Amino acid sequence: MKQYCNTCIYSTLPTKTIQLHEKDVIFLEGDELLYSFMIVEGLVKISKITINGEEKIFDIFGPDDFIALVSMLKEDDKYIATATCLTEVKLNLLRKDDVIQAYRSNNKFKDICMSCAMTRTNLFQSQLFNSTNSDIEERILQVLKYLSTKFGKSTGDLLTLKLPFSKTTLASIVGIRRETLSRRLTSMQKDNLIEINKNIYKFNRM
Repeated sequence: MKQYCNTCIYSTLPTKTIQLHEKDVIFLEGDELLYSFMIVEGLVKISKITINGEEKIFDIFGPDDFIALVSMLKEDDKYIATATCLTEVKLNLLRKDDVIQAYRSNNKFKDICMSCAMTRTNLFQSQLFNSTNSDIEERILQVLKYLSTKFGKSTGDLLTLKLPFSKTTLASIVGIRRETLSRRLTSMQKDNLIEINKNIYKFNRM
């Protein structure tokens, strides 16, 4: 939210702060939706289990991001996906009643807020959708470019990303196996499409 709104009313609401560890589950798909969460520190993945029993990651959230806010604003009763900590995580918990009351407090704010929240939620999915019909290497680059906008930096046309999680997680986001990702990254380095030094990735914006 804060990347789109200079001021966000939800950051002023009363909160409870909790500290979680890597691999801790914040909520499961289908759990009763009681809280939305603002990340203070750490990374969280949002995922679902497919009918084949495989995990599909839909987004990665970091500091200042809100989790489950759109579902709460839409007044869903249950969480629509599972949220799991990728690192040590500190969260501010926002009660559903407080969020809904704030959301309804001003009609002009309601329109702006929903547009902002939906933009953030749909950004990652649009990146993946646009690359669905692309080859694997193009999909890898699209995902890395998106992640670099959140967790990396740019110098001219050069993007630099220190991958904040494992290659296994990256492979899950791209939708390929860990072994396939490693082979493709090696090939991309040989073709000078990307430079990798341990977990630091450098590549052109275009």
